[in-house]
Amino acid sequence: MVPFPHVAVERSQLDGIVKCSPATIQLLASLLETFGPLAEHPGLMQPHSIDSIGHYLDELNPDGCRERLATAFGVQATYSVSAYDLLTCETADKLPTAQRRQCTAVRGTNEMARRLEPHERGCVEIKLSFSSGGTLVVRKHHEAGRVILLLTSVNKKRKALEATLPPNDAPMLATLFEEAARGQRQAAFVPRVSTRLVELPTGSYWWLPAWYAEAMALLAQDIFRMHAFVSAISPNVSRALYVDRATAHRLERGDVYQHRTLIKGVLHRASGACACHLHRDAVTADKFQHLEFRIEFCGCALANGKCPTHSKEEQPWQSTRFPGICLLGLKLELRCAHAEGKAGLRVPLDVRNEKMQLAFAKEIVHDIASCGAHLIRPSPSCSELRIDMDASLARLTDLRLEHSHMTEQILQRDVLAVDLLRRGGVLNRAGRFAGSVRAECQAILKTHKHLFRVKSS
Repeated sequence: MVPFPHVAVERSQLDGIVKCSPATIQLLASLLETFGPLAEHPGLMQPHSIDSIGHYLDELNPDGCRERLATAFGVQATYSVSAYDLLTCETADKLPTAQRRQCTAVRGTNEMARRLEPHERGCVEIKLSFSSGGTLVVRKHHEAGRVILLLTSVNKKRKALEATLPPNDAPMLATLFEEAARGQRQAAFVPRVSTRLVELPTGSYWWLPAWYAEAMALLAQDIFRMHAFVSAISPNVSRALYVDRATAHRLERGDVYQHRTLIKGVLHRASGACACHLHRDAVTADKFQHLEFRIEFCGCALANGKCPTHSKEEQPWQSTRFPGICLLGLKLELRCAHAEGKAGLRVPLDVRNEKMQLAFAKEIVHDIASCGAHLIRPSPSCSELRIDMDASLARLTDLRLEHSHMTEQILQRDVLAVDLLRRGGVLNRAGRFAGSVRAECQAILKTHKHLFRVKSS
């Protein structure tokens, strides 16, 4: 189901969805007339009632919302057999480790989808989505005639109502679900495999395909060990890396030689909150938005092996597998983005430091950066680029094996790094840990040094 394990999924990828006809909504409205008094809400479907269903869906316009339900206007209904349970990231953090491993991030939300256990799957539900933003879910219960109603308002307030229909009314519930199941089955969602240009009044950017977002996540995890850094943000939760979306931007302000290509892998909320406290004494005051894994470089197409925006004396870098793109000025960083464009923490990332054991990945960094620039050129051959990227990632695996970067030792270094980061570990100006640390901790400087801040004095 999840072709790219480090990329957040769309909700429509989780379950088979059937789009219901207005007849389903009308049947539900009739059922709720009977259900209301049984759930101690006699005015559930009555106008101007203090216990109207509208109060649980739209606090500012309860009667308008109730009217839309009664008339099936401005409401969309879907039928699904659930294999996943949607949880907020905060709720998912409290799950046992084994269950958290069964979760995956849901794109554009603060939610995780938990894969249900075999005995939990098969829950059938009808979901009504109102144009104002509220939702109503009717869930089928194993007990005949039992109705479970889950209401979420525009302001995300939740309410659950339950009641059992008398035997002579129980067939109404069966008829409702039979009618819903006869709806139009929606095509299974397929992750985007090509680039999409997004035009906005303030500018434009490119939404990059999911397979490229996966490559960025693998670079951040397997080389820069960023999963250790995001795990250290919270005191007791080990986190995986999830990229919510990967986007590319052309920065063309100022002189032409200052123009840049910026590629951003925006991390999902499940991969951590504000990280400023790990490198700063004071947390950035502006509201936290997300963590970004950023790759910035020239990005111009080479002409006869030369970059048109740099001097002839400057020899451009280019990828061997994805040639033709100038990589001068290449820099990588993890950034903690806050509201109003304010940048919090910035963690520079570099594989060129020969004192660390990451230099073997230079060619892979060049490949991923250059591939992103190729994806935003006119009419890119996305299928060919994807094949070449798969080859580059296979090469990364070979290099990690060759340089002992896939051993139990590197995993132990992750554990040590998380512990030191959580305890406020810092480096002195000589590049060693300040204060007293265990002898084995010094070894992690070869692979995790970039995750720690340097003490100013």
